[in-house]
Amino acid sequence: MGGAVQVANSFINEINQIDTNNEYLVCYTKLSLPELDAAKFSKNFKFILFEWSPAILRSRFTTIKKLNETEKYFNPDLVFTVFGPSYWHPKTKHITGFADGWVYNPNSIAFSKLSFISKIKRKVLSKIKTYFLKKDAIHFILETNDAKEKVTKYLKIEPSKISVVPNTYNGLFNNLINEKNINMNNSSFKLLTLSAFYPNKNLEIINDIIEFIPEELDVKFYLTLPNDIFNTKFIKSDKIINLGVQHIKDCPQLLYSCDVMFLPTLLETFSSSYPEAMVMNKPILTSNYSFARSICGDAAEYFNPLIAEDIAKKIINLVGNVKRLNELADLGRKKVIDFPSSKQRANQYLSIFHEILKI
Repeated sequence: MGGAVQVANSFINEINQIDTNNEYLVCYTKLSLPELDAAKFSKNFKFILFEWSPAILRSRFTTIKKLNETEKYFNPDLVFTVFGPSYWHPKTKHITGFADGWVYNPNSIAFSKLSFISKIKRKVLSKIKTYFLKKDAIHFILETNDAKEKVTKYLKIEPSKISVVPNTYNGLFNNLINEKNINMNNSSFKLLTLSAFYPNKNLEIINDIIEFIPEELDVKFYLTLPNDIFNTKFIKSDKIINLGVQHIKDCPQLLYSCDVMFLPTLLETFSSSYPEAMVMNKPILTSNYSFARSICGDAAEYFNPLIAEDIAKKIINLVGNVKRLNELADLGRKKVIDFPSSKQRANQYLSIFHEILKI
């Protein structure tokens, strides 16, 4: 779900454009590849639709049985799970990506946002995921060096079994922007958060932030949430506006129209919002944690995401501060060069696959 769907779509579309003799069998659900058009793929691609992911406990036995039959039919040299654990043990070599920060950040402040029961469930689930991750794969692909250090430390996986391939921005963000009215065309200072509602995103802190922003200061927070969640979780204020759930194709225009990309997250492996903001020439205002600094470096203004007053001060200091806003945007343009393009990421994956096949 979420970012995993974007990475999966990006990867198979990129390798479809790469001249290769490889054959691919893509096992997917309607949820994982919702916009799949198999007719657009070359003849070395085959697709098999699964009703359920093997992560679904009630149907796991049936799904694993079908996966075993599929593996026997296709006889692959390698199995790749975009983001694991897969909860399935192939007979052949298996590489899995992994990006669940809850599992390898056991001391994260994000756990404090959970109820006691939810915290226990999350801890138990992390143990289960760690068990299956290590049991079912021989090599792992992570998105940052920060994640690699923590996976090595807390999951006890040898560094030699881990490769790092950075996430990146969707190729759609390279397209030209057509200026049009998308309900953000006003003179206010606009902070945009492109995110679903998860406990680790810490979005409710916005309710507290606006108490420290002077009423006369025209600052507006824009969110992209389902209306029912927005109406339940956020106070009524003309400073907090919900744009509703957005399609990825509309996100470049949203970023183009805002003044700052705002992300008060408590826990991430990699948020594509960072490089997306950079490539759209937008300043970044985000949490002062290692996962954010490992991605953004100097190309962001940082705050303590637990202290609303500190966040408000950073916002107030940026309003009208053209010099600092331009400086952050310039640093972002330089930093985004460090990230691979989606095509380069696909080629990095393929290189890792070939190296593992040699073992």
